[in-house]
Amino acid sequence: MISYRYSTRAILRDYLLSGVGLALFLPPVVFMSLPLVTDLLFAALAGLFLIFGLQSYRRHRTRVELSDDGILIAPAGRALRWRALSKLVLSYFNVRREGSNGWMELKLVSGGQSVRLDSRLEGFTEVAACAARAAQDNGVELDQATVTNLAALGIHANEAAVSDGDER
Repeated sequence: MISYRYSTRAILRDYLLSGVGLALFLPPVVFMSLPLVTDLLFAALAGLFLIFGLQSYRRHRTRVELSDDGILIAPAGRALRWRALSKLVLSYFNVRREGSNGWMELKLVSGGQSVRLDSRLEGFTEVAACAARAAQDNGVELDQATVTNLAALGIHANEAAVSDGDER
């Protein structure tokens, strides 16, 4: 069994964004007497940054264990078996118009369980390769965007298993 994590370096930007957002929007709510609408707006924004920070912490604690049988996400306790994999979607999200500074998100579905991992995970390419092999073994159809994104990672999906439609 191989174990992968999100490194502190990979999550640091998220922690910083959350901290800056909280530092900007929480003190005025706590220490200043503002109009109710402004108070509510700042409190809502502070709440969003707090939630983002908690999600970052959860992601940072996540451990992905990869085996020949499947994938386990700890401490959440979600497990997917490769032989039951029914859907694989690899999406690319870009920040800039020219396509740089983006990230990938891998969505795996097996039975009633689904798992989403982003490309900041150490070993993301290895996880995607195992998932692509399982999808091929199970005859799972992949959309063209997923095939293109797998190829960008150096993973070549079975062309026979490519669907024309986008099933998002």
